[in-house]
Amino acid sequence: MNVKRTTQLILALTSLLIIPLLGAIYVYLNHSGGPTNSLVTDLDRAIPFLKIFILPYMGWYVFLPFAFIYLAVKQREIYYETLLQFILGLLACYTVYFLYQTYVPRPELVGSSFLTNIVRMAYSFDEPLNCFPSTHVLTSYLMMKAYLRATSASRSIRVSVTVISLLIIASTQFIKQHVLLDIAGAIAVAEVVIFTLKRVRQYFLRSTPAADILKLEVELPQSVQPLKRGA
Repeated sequence: MNVKRTTQLILALTSLLIIPLLGAIYVYLNHSGGPTNSLVTDLDRAIPFLKIFILPYMGWYVFLPFAFIYLAVKQREIYYETLLQFILGLLACYTVYFLYQTYVPRPELVGSSFLTNIVRMAYSFDEPLNCFPSTHVLTSYLMMKAYLRATSASRSIRVSVTVISLLIIASTQFIKQHVLLDIAGAIAVAEVVIFTLKRVRQYFLRSTPAADILKLEVELPQSVQPLKRGA
């Protein structure tokens, strides 16, 4: 039994490799080979640049794997649901990047402090493109929603994941990687994916033979019971 569970866990975690593989599409699209568009508004210009927020922004790269691993161990069904949401959501974002590429102007970095250098490093390996919708926001939002419905996670864990997710979403604004419309677009994509998968699941649960069999198993004892009393 332990061997079976271990094998299932390994398979679940291996499927997580789909996410970095999809990242190759992001890298391919992260260049200005064609026209680019700006979604910057006056409200975006009013948001200050706060380099301290580079910490939650970069923490995203550690946060997501650990959050996925916890779900894979504790609540496998939600793990796979969230992974599928990630895949579809990322593909939707990449499609938008291909059809409607946007960019975000970045501030000039002055000085060589620890935080400034981290921001400079982040800027160096990610062009100011592939902005709308934000994948940082999309994935953080989906993970937050996953933990809010994860019954296996304690209240403290759910609160922690929610706070971290919100900090990551806010960080995209304060380090000038994204604009407000990028957040709105990412949340819209996430909600559409969640809604679509929910409807698809409901449809198959209603229409598959398995659902009819389950219904029969519930109804059969009730119809047979009078025969037993008559006997």
